[in-house]
This record gives sequence, structure tokens and C-alpha cells, in this order.
Amino acid sequence: MFTSKNHNLYADIYFNYDYYIIVTISGCYIHFIDFRNEYKILNDNVANNDLGYYAKIALAKSEKLDENSEYFNQLYNDKTSYPKWTKKIIKEYGYKNKTSLFKNMKLCGLSVIEGEIIIRPQNHLRMDHWVGQGIPDSAIITLNADCSDELLGASIKEGFTRCISRRV
Repeated sequence: MFTSKNHNLYADIYFNYDYYIIVTISGCYIHFIDFRNEYKILNDNVANNDLGYYAKIALAKSEKLDENSEYFNQLYNDKTSYPKWTKKIIKEYGYKNKTSLFKNMKLCGLSVIEGEIIIRPQNHLRMDHWVGQGIPDSAIITLNADCSDELLGASIKEGFTRCISRRV
């Protein structure tokens, strides 16, 4: 699925114990949620096979953008798409507010680099901000890029057990 790309691929998966939210990440030296691509929301009881399948689709849509391109500059300067996106999810999935959506939210960053899928659990710092700081290297999960959807989905779920979460 990933052999035809000549650049690294990225996706993020959020999990708040109600839903998994899968988004494609594109960019160059700075990466952004790529709102041109559909995001996928899956119930908390999703089968490993389905979670892995949709994660691979999001990764496959990741693009390396030219830093001088109009689209890169739109993403870089865009201050409205992310708030609109979170408001849409809050409304569609019956959350009371942003705090209730992000309460206990975890994030794993996925990347495909040199034939490997890397799952990086993140540290939840505040409402909708995560970083890799504080996560030990031993928490990172590495798989072959040609692994099964089942294995990828199970590994993503394992990655969420390695996140550092806090109450919002």
C-alpha cells in the first residue's frame, strides 16, 4: 500500500473512550491535519481489522507539500478549519462542549518511514494539545509497513495504553 510513495506518511488517531478519530496529516517541515481528506470516526468497540484498515487509508492519503505551494500556505495560515472541525464533531456526536469531547482524549501519531509503521503515543498536556515529551522510547511501537490490518489495529489500541493522559 505504501511502496509507491517516496516520502514519509503521517496520520493521527485520537481516542476518548467513546470514539477513535482518524485524520490524515500532510506538510513538509511542519505538518497539519489535511482537511481536504475525509476523517473517519469509529466506535470504541471497533474491530482491530477495521481500525487498521482506516489507519492505512489515512496514511496513504498523506502528502508532502511544497513549502511554497498555495495549499501549504493556506494550511499554515488557517485559523478556522480546526475550530470548525471540532465544533462539527461536538454537534454530530452529542458532546456538551469542547471539554467533554477532549476529556481523557489520547493521541497516537502514526508514520510510515523506510518501510515501517511507527506508532508514537503522546502526552496530553492540555485541552487539545499533545506532545511526545515524557513518553519513553520503549512506548513506541514499530511494525513492518506490510503488516495486516488486524495487527495494525491491535497495535494502535496497545499504543493508546502507553499514552500519558490527564483530565481536562
